[in-house]
Amino acid sequence: MIFGYYYYAAAILVISIVTVTFEVRDMRRNLLNIQKMARYECKVNVFRCGEYREVSSEELVPGDLIEIPKETRMPCDCTLLAGGAVVNEALLTGESIPVVKAALPELANVYNPDEDKRHTIYSGTEVLQTKDPDANSRTTGVVIRTGFATLKGSLIRYILYPKPPKFNFNSDSYKYLAVMFTMSIIGMVIQLISIDTSDTFEIVLKCLDLITITVPPALPACMSIGTNFALRRLKKEQIYCISPQRINLAGRITAFCFDKTGTLTEDNLTIDGYLPVDSVSNKGNSFQPLCTSVRYLAYEQDKLSANELFVECMASCHALAMVKDRVIGDPLDKEMFNGTHWKLEEVLGREDKIVTFMTAADKPKEKAATQLGIVKRFDFNSKLQRMSVFVRNMNTGKIRLYTKGSPEKLSELSRPETIPNNFTDVLSLYTQKGCRVLALATRALDIDAEGCERADREEIEKNLDFLGFLIMKNSIKKVTEPIIAVLSAADIRSIMVTGDNGFTAITVAKECGIIRPESKVYLGELQELQGLKCVSWTSVADSSGEKGKEKQGSVTNHTKTDLEKVPSDHDSPGRETLRVQQDPTTLRLCGNDPWTEGEDYTLAITGKAWDFLFEEDPKSSTEQMKMYLAKTAVFARMSPESKATLIDALQNTGLTVGMCGDGANDCVALKTADVGISLSDTEASVAAPFTSRTPDISCVVKLLREGRAALTTSFQCFKYMALYSMIQFVTVILLYSLDKNMTDPQYLIVDLFLLLPLAVTMSYTKAASKLSKQLPNAELLSFPILSSILGQTIIQGGVQVFFFFFVKSRDWYEPPLYDDEIDANDSENHMCHANTVCAAPKSRSSSSSPSCNMCPRWWRSA
Repeated sequence: MIFGYYYYAAAILVISIVTVTFEVRDMRRNLLNIQKMARYECKVNVFRCGEYREVSSEELVPGDLIEIPKETRMPCDCTLLAGGAVVNEALLTGESIPVVKAALPELANVYNPDEDKRHTIYSGTEVLQTKDPDANSRTTGVVIRTGFATLKGSLIRYILYPKPPKFNFNSDSYKYLAVMFTMSIIGMVIQLISIDTSDTFEIVLKCLDLITITVPPALPACMSIGTNFALRRLKKEQIYCISPQRINLAGRITAFCFDKTGTLTEDNLTIDGYLPVDSVSNKGNSFQPLCTSVRYLAYEQDKLSANELFVECMASCHALAMVKDRVIGDPLDKEMFNGTHWKLEEVLGREDKIVTFMTAADKPKEKAATQLGIVKRFDFNSKLQRMSVFVRNMNTGKIRLYTKGSPEKLSELSRPETIPNNFTDVLSLYTQKGCRVLALATRALDIDAEGCERADREEIEKNLDFLGFLIMKNSIKKVTEPIIAVLSAADIRSIMVTGDNGFTAITVAKECGIIRPESKVYLGELQELQGLKCVSWTSVADSSGEKGKEKQGSVTNHTKTDLEKVPSDHDSPGRETLRVQQDPTTLRLCGNDPWTEGEDYTLAITGKAWDFLFEEDPKSSTEQMKMYLAKTAVFARMSPESKATLIDALQNTGLTVGMCGDGANDCVALKTADVGISLSDTEASVAAPFTSRTPDISCVVKLLREGRAALTTSFQCFKYMALYSMIQFVTVILLYSLDKNMTDPQYLIVDLFLLLPLAVTMSYTKAASKLSKQLPNAELLSFPILSSILGQTIIQGGVQVFFFFFVKSRDWYEPPLYDDEIDANDSENHMCHANTVCAAPKSRSSSSSPSCNMCPRWWRSA
């Protein structure tokens, strides 16, 4: 018996060709996009045989000395040896702010690509501007990596071969297909036992037919339809994906981490005030009244020494550059510099090699305009929490070191006598109001420019003179609070992971809803007592100032300080003084948890404390560590590596974790997370699996909704295809027992007009309009899924078996004719009751099974 299924075979062939064509087209388009992103060739001047020669960038090898190309993309990783450059690293980091690169100084230690990033220009970055050392020299660098060995190459490899997601769906589907294949083997055995033919070819054909029925070839295509529809909908929302397999994983997110600045809050910072100290040398130093006018601060006071140094630090301690007569750089640096009203200019070709100059623009006429020149710069390092510049006063010729950074770090590096007694209390006052506080410090140096180049950073950034605080504010984005509320309503944890101060982060977390208003907050900080490290917990009160803050975890007694603002005695606008009230409180020993059982509390923790806890328990196996991870909503002063270890620890507790960030400091965490979203202007950023061109966290909810819809669709399609295969398997086994099969039109109707449209329309269903608390099922081999498939298979198959034998038992039943009983020239149609009684219920079952497998409206729209 060999049936001529020409129409059915032709239809399947056409469908397969079309499906494969579209898949190959999409795959080729994606590979071409990756190739377009990865491959780049340009002409480069390389120093060979004693002269510069123009060669193709494809001929570069590590060790080549090249001239840095201007206004083009960099074809390799190289280290700057002479001159400087301004580059855009958005493709690699998602950070759209240009970065200033400087020549590698004469270092005593060995060059380290990770630590000397300021001197390294990476492949794929756009060189906006180069700065030649002088008129007779070029901006040069040495090639250190090419091709896939570059940083860009490693990111391309990540796109091509991403880390497999921790998801059981794919592995479970293979296990289930193995079960279905085993069913086909059982059917083959039954067929071999009952078959009444000696034709070997017909036996093999029937056995292979059973395999194609139980393991349908169209299954992979149906499984990918839902993901493809989700990708298209995300693209309309300006959310781009380089790792499609992560979409299903987005449907299982249970915790989402957010960077603060630029993600939850606006990028732009505004200066709220200046808080310099009285003096840079006297003991018992104290803060001056808060001031909002730089001019008054610098030129209308008697204590000009400390104030002018404060303003000079603001004007010079930055990494700004001029590109086409426009100041570019970090928004914080720009706001700080603009607040001084100084002028920035760049002069090339000087003998002293100073390029960047700052000139006071609003000096009184009787005073000479101060001009400062940057001799050397130690760029901001998130681990060190500071940046420094060597500055020469062009009026006097003297060199000073100016440093800005986190108050906690600069208090460690400054001379104790220059730090005001109420340093901690003043810092707490402003951070609890959500302000971002920068500390400024300086150090007079008796060295020349050559000494600056040889200076060791760790040694030179010590014994600083503390100058005061720069108080800045950045408001929360309008969509932040509503989005956090949506996530909270869906039982998705929101966690803030930031490099900012702990009190500032806590205040912002309360404003945007990450921390509930009624919850008491404890801040964990690392302390060292009697040579032993431990985490000390601090009870943080509201910023209203009624209770201040109570420190927990010190061996000795401390004081609690409430700082109240009162009108200033000075006549200048924007000034206010600080009045101190002290209230002693007794504190607990370090190591005792200050919260009580049943108390409504939330934890916040600093980066140093987290690193200590992670060192003690890297696998998050202890109950105490799990409790800390479950209760902590804010992680402050976190380095990029600490962010990654935190996400890894959260994953070890069983959470599926997402991460959303906007800067280079978030790249490691974005890749470590199960789902990472980079907020970037670039469409094809490789900083994360997902990139959103909308610069706020509204993309998170959109991605989670589409992820849940795609995951649900994958499960529904799999269940439908599995049930369809089992129903058809029962039908064919019954007909094979009579040496018959379904006809060509029957196969066409079921597969082409029932199966395919239902599979496509199921996948086309849009995501639900809101996030629900219920998560889609993540395990294919689970009781609800298996019971649904097996139960319906038994019901549908039982109906077919019942009617098959019921019809055979009727008096009017006529057994079908076998092939050898039909004349080859006979064109008459012969009745086959068994075919009709099996095919009709099968068609009904195939069309009705999607309604039996419909999912709730929690994840997909109606």
